[in-house]
Amino acid sequence: MLLRSKPKSFLDAARRDWQFACYGWLLRNGGGYAKFLDTTLVLPTLEHFPDRGMKGHAAVAAIFRRVRDHAGMAEWPCTVEPASDTPRVETGDSGRIPVFTYPREMLDPVALVATFARDLARYLILTIDDPVPGGEALNEPAFEMAAIYMGFGVFVANSALRDVRYELNEGELVHALAMFCLLRMLPAESADEYLNPHLRKYLRLAVRDLAQHEISFEKLRATAPDTGLAERTLPALTR
Repeated sequence: MLLRSKPKSFLDAARRDWQFACYGWLLRNGGGYAKFLDTTLVLPTLEHFPDRGMKGHAAVAAIFRRVRDHAGMAEWPCTVEPASDTPRVETGDSGRIPVFTYPREMLDPVALVATFARDLARYLILTIDDPVPGGEALNEPAFEMAAIYMGFGVFVANSALRDVRYELNEGELVHALAMFCLLRMLPAESADEYLNPHLRKYLRLAVRDLAQHEISFEKLRATAPDTGLAERTLPALTR
């Protein structure tokens, strides 16, 4: 008898299970699955980034505003400026408006979107009392997962090879993007054509592997928001 073999696992079980746990944590603390269905898969298109004809800081500031809007954080107090000799990113309980910085030489739009998405994800997560799955040691990977959960997976994955600050590798980031597409019930092709060529194979393999875990996806789709979510307010910050 010939038996149909299962697809080879794209990630080992521990890393895959952590990503499922992270999505569950983000859903609970982000408004539940119903709200997640409104999340846009943000792409490098004119529809999502229509600002043109700007240069220098004005162009960067326009990108930042678009990222903040797509993240659903348009009302959150924060600003952006070029990095100085003593760059600062103030988040959490400092009592001051977060100032996100970027290197003056960083004018690549893809890298800027990925950087701002991670900064905003960090800003968001630091307002959540519920600890990150796996504990504080996994905060940085969770920030990257949150940026993908917020819709910026294409930008994060495409910029990972050039950014040594990433905790998750390209395969893990693309796997998280595949989870986003399946959870959001979007065809993987929605992201495929905008990925760097070598990442497209990763996406197809991840989707094929994740197709075996429909029960886990159904659990995520049943996630309701944390009961204390309605009581949260925007950070009360001052300049």
